Amino acid sequence: MKKTLSVLLAVGAILVSGCDGDFEQLNKDPNAATAEGFSPAYLFTSAQLFSSRGDDGASLHYTEPFVQHFATLSDAGTFDFFGDKYVYNKGGSESLWKNTFNAVNGGSKLLEDAIQLSKDKPELSNLHNMARIWKTVIYHRLTDLYGDVPYSEANQGFSAQNYKPKYDTQKDIYYHMLSELEDATAKLDASKGGVTADIVYGGDVAKWKKFGYSLMLRLAMRLQKVEPATAEAWVKRAVAGGVFTSVDDNMYVRFPDKTGANQSLVNGESWTLSVSGVSPGKISATIFNFMKSRNDPRLKYMVAVYSDPSKASTKNTDPAVQKGMPNGFNLVTIKSDASWDNTKDQHQYSGINRDVYAKLDGPRMCITYGEVQLMLAEAVIRGWISGDAEALYKNGVAGAMKNLAKYDASAVITDAEINAYLTANPFVGVADKEKAYEQINTQYWAACFMNGLEAYANVRRSGYPKLTPINYPSNETDGTYPRRLRYPEDEPVLNAANYNAAVARQGTDNFKTRVWWDKQ
Repeated sequence: MKKTLSVLLAVGAILVSGCDGDFEQLNKDPNAATAEGFSPAYLFTSAQLFSSRGDDGASLHYTEPFVQHFATLSDAGTFDFFGDKYVYNKGGSESLWKNTFNAVNGGSKLLEDAIQLSKDKPELSNLHNMARIWKTVIYHRLTDLYGDVPYSEANQGFSAQNYKPKYDTQKDIYYHMLSELEDATAKLDASKGGVTADIVYGGDVAKWKKFGYSLMLRLAMRLQKVEPATAEAWVKRAVAGGVFTSVDDNMYVRFPDKTGANQSLVNGESWTLSVSGVSPGKISATIFNFMKSRNDPRLKYMVAVYSDPSKASTKNTDPAVQKGMPNGFNLVTIKSDASWDNTKDQHQYSGINRDVYAKLDGPRMCITYGEVQLMLAEAVIRGWISGDAEALYKNGVAGAMKNLAKYDASAVITDAEINAYLTANPFVGVADKEKAYEQINTQYWAACFMNGLEAYANVRRSGYPKLTPINYPSNETDGTYPRRLRYPEDEPVLNAANYNAAVARQGTDNFKTRVWWDKQ
């Protein structure tokens, strides 16, 4: 064997020494894609699609129950909606991180390649700047959930052989994202043509500008507790640039998979199937009671109870015969709660209306007109911008209600219904600022139903609504409200020095440590 191997090595050496300068060219795959011949537009489209898919682990199963949009009776370790009881689940806690940095369909790597390939190419200027804006979509969610994360050195494994990226501080990340939004949005130019690869606005530069400044507004408001002066400055820049003006400006991605034929490719079905099965999480009593007590017209489209959960035909959407599930109970302890009916099983509680939300071609919301108007109302009360806080509040509530029709054409709330709601539930006014902040941000929480990442971030930022924490056995927070998720378990091994530096800087890697902007 050794002799044979020696002969093969010798022959190989002779062949290599006898090759001329064309050796490298001869060993190139003529069918392989190259950076020079590959359009970054394809990468941009894929990045939009993959980064917008429903993240069932972090967004649905953790943050939606964290903010008490959903609840479950399943016990710790045997269910998907981990956030209901503040317990740790490896897959769920790591989900957004792993999906973000997945080299094949995580979104961030594809987007980084699109940015680099379109750089310094005037004909691709709009695509380049749209990709820079989209990068903020990806990373602001990531840093909001974990705190310090890889950012400036992320996705450099191939280009710079950097497999151990540093964790940038959340402050540095936010400052850079705001600057990127300002520069990229300002450089969008309608005269340079649209971007046909854009699956959100079809390359409409005017809408992208509104989106960029609306996202800037969201990031600016995040800094309200930790750096109010910085927050104010960026809010003013966003408003001056021009934010969303109607529900038609909403930024969302609609998945093109109505039949489910491409589920393995799009991977957006995990979200849909998680909320459309026989035993998904149920609607939390917290949001159900908030909406029912106010005769909210959204409720009849949002929730349903099924006499036979396996049959869609048994659906009843009348809120009068429904109830939400209280958070923090299991199949045994729920029997001590006044809401429990011993003659029925757990399906006595309402779930989501599957015909509206559980659709393979449904939208994944990122930021909406209703949210923007509510943020502007708060900014007016804080004295950061001028305007009519009550009018903005009403626009925000109306926009959130109109948004349901984006999920399904049947979910139309009329102007008469909206006006009746606003009359019965008037704006509290600006005399008591704290009450106004509570009302505005509680409506924001309702507006973000099915967008758990954003709802959770704003609850931590604003402090509203005032949710009663859960103290389930073996929870991760000692019965206090969770402030973040844990880093992936392999980070202390694969990227030890940078992980340890982040933990030393930020605090213990657990659910109780606050991220930078979540100042106590």
